[in-house]
Amino acid sequence: MTNAQRIALINPAKFLGNLLLAGGLIQQLDSWCAQHNKQLLIVLDESFAELFAGAFPNAQLVWYPRKALLPGAPRFAAIRAWLACVRQIRSFNADLAFTIEEDSVCHRLTHFSGARHKVSSTIHRYHLGFDQVLDISRSQRPTGEESVWYSIRDVFAALGIPVQGKPAYVNLQIDPPDKELMARLALSGLGFKRPLMLMHAGASKGYKQWPSDHFVQLALLSVKAGYQIALIGAGRSDEAVNAHIMLELGTGNAYPDYVDLCNQLSLLELARLMRISSKIVGNDSGPSHLASALGVPGVVIFGPTDIGIWRPLGPATEILSLKSMCEATCTRHQCRLNYRCLSEITPQSVFDNLVLSDKRTYETTL
Repeated sequence: MTNAQRIALINPAKFLGNLLLAGGLIQQLDSWCAQHNKQLLIVLDESFAELFAGAFPNAQLVWYPRKALLPGAPRFAAIRAWLACVRQIRSFNADLAFTIEEDSVCHRLTHFSGARHKVSSTIHRYHLGFDQVLDISRSQRPTGEESVWYSIRDVFAALGIPVQGKPAYVNLQIDPPDKELMARLALSGLGFKRPLMLMHAGASKGYKQWPSDHFVQLALLSVKAGYQIALIGAGRSDEAVNAHIMLELGTGNAYPDYVDLCNQLSLLELARLMRISSKIVGNDSGPSHLASALGVPGVVIFGPTDIGIWRPLGPATEILSLKSMCEATCTRHQCRLNYRCLSEITPQSVFDNLVLSDKRTYETTL
C-alpha cells in the first residue's frame, strides 16, 4: 500500500502505555509520510492531547472524545461528539485506513472511516468490514522480538511502510515545571528539599496491583533513606488506594514526608513533575511507562502480565517479577495461588533495587 497518498492511522487507545510504546513507530510514520509527500491523519484519545502536542508535527490529528461517551454522559451530546469525530475522519478521504490496536473502538472507527482500503491488524478478533486482515500475533513471537513494538513494526512493514531501529518510546519534549505548577506543588506539601520519589500504587487491572500495604512499608523505608514520597494517580480506584496508604502512614511535619497528588495533576503536569523526580516505583501502568520514556530511574513491578510483550523500554527502568512462582494453569484472571507472584515481592527487595542498585538494564528474578 505504499502507493496510498492519504493514510489514516486509527489509534484512539485508552491506555497511555500502549500509545507510548507505539509512539516511536508512529513518529517514524509521520516523518516517512512527510518525506514522500503523503498526507497522514492520526486518531488519538483526547486524554493525551496535551502530552502529545507536537509529537507528530506533519500529521492531521483527530481527537476521539472518550470522556463525552462515558456511561452517564448526556446522550445527545455524546451522539454529537461521536458524529463530529467520524465526520473529521471521513472528510480526510483516506486511501488507506488501518489500526495497530485490537480494541473495538479502533476497529469501529476504521469501519466508518470511508477509506478506500481498510486494514485490521489482528486476524483473531475483527474480520467483517475490512479489505485486509493481517495475521500478526502479539504472542509466541521470535526470540528477541517479543515486545509489542515489534508486532506494531510488522504491521507497518506489511503495509509497505519502512521502519527501522530498536524498540524505543515516542520522543516527548517535556519542560520542567513552570513557576505556577511549582507553587501548586508546594501548596500540596512538596518541599523540594529532599530527593523526590514518586509512587503509583494503582493499576488498570487488579492482577497488576502490588499490595497497597507493601507500598506503605516501601514508603517508610524510603523516607528513612532521605526521600520525600509523592503518591500519584487518577480516578476513583487510585484515589482509594492512595487514601489507604496515607491513612497507614499518618501525618508528616512542616515538610510532609508523604504527599498525595492523586487527581491533582494533568498528564502533562505529571510528566513535568517527573522531570524533577529522582525515582519512581509503580505497577505495570501508564505512569510507569511515562517515567521510563522520560528516563526517570525506577522499578516496575510485574505480576502475571506478559513481561516480554509489555516490558518498559527505558534503560533506567528495572523490572521486578516473580512469575517463576506461577503454576501452569494460572492465568491473569484466575490464579490458584492468589497472585503470590505479586504479594511475595517484598518491600525490602523493591527498596534495594530502587535505591541501592545502580544496574537498571536487566530483569530481576527474585
